[in-house]
Amino acid sequence: MTLWEVTLLAVVQGLTEFLPVSSSGHLALVEHWLQIPSAQRLPVSVLLHLGTWLALIVYFRRDLVLMVRGIVSNDLRGRHLLACVLLANGATAVLALSLQKAVEHAFASPRFVALFWGLTALLLFTSEAWSNRPGQTDRPLDWRVALAVGLAQGLAVFPGLSRSGTTIATGLFCGLAREAAGRFAFLVGIPAILGANLVEARDISTLPASYGALAFGVVAAFVVGYLSITWTLAAVRNARLRWFGVYCLIAALVALATAPSAVFVAKVVCR
Repeated sequence: MTLWEVTLLAVVQGLTEFLPVSSSGHLALVEHWLQIPSAQRLPVSVLLHLGTWLALIVYFRRDLVLMVRGIVSNDLRGRHLLACVLLANGATAVLALSLQKAVEHAFASPRFVALFWGLTALLLFTSEAWSNRPGQTDRPLDWRVALAVGLAQGLAVFPGLSRSGTTIATGLFCGLAREAAGRFAFLVGIPAILGANLVEARDISTLPASYGALAFGVVAAFVVGYLSITWTLAAVRNARLRWFGVYCLIAALVALATAPSAVFVAKVVCR
């Protein structure tokens, strides 16, 4: 795999991991269009996800310190937040593991990616309308909200179903304030992304590119990912999620339109 291919995938990963548009859907289509061999996809995906995971760690370092205080100094806010994050990820793990075979089948079909992109758009449109309804009051984060967000994150293993979009939308449907819904959606992603990466890393046998190219890809994914976290939280606060919904609809139509001629597109791009 060449440096420009790794860089392209890193930028796509960094932008779409946290913007509510589905990184897995974009990566699946780009890899399909470029005809990247299946054996080369996994190690690059794991390394790029490492870059975006590190962006989460740096961006939410204060929340992570708060949760550590909940363990070492009995800080009640930290303990409550940590308990909610752990509960959400327990629900995610149970659901995601049960869907593993269905997810593998979905990754092989651009049409499935398009379907789940359309579902992401629907979630973004409806959750924003729900949070803007008259008389809306902010609900505190509790175990029921954490469980709902965790299950939503488990469903987001399907390509095209945005993890950030699904979890943010669920938080809004549950009545969380915009800022709280956005931050909790990202916090529950920290253990989930790390856990998924560790599971997938066990199957890596060789690296498809030079160390320099892969290292550059990790750094690029980190930088772009950090910026996309900022943009997504701003969109949640300012009620701008619907524009990402429009993008997901367009992406779904593009995926459907190009699916029959994916091999042709890949040959053109690779020339």
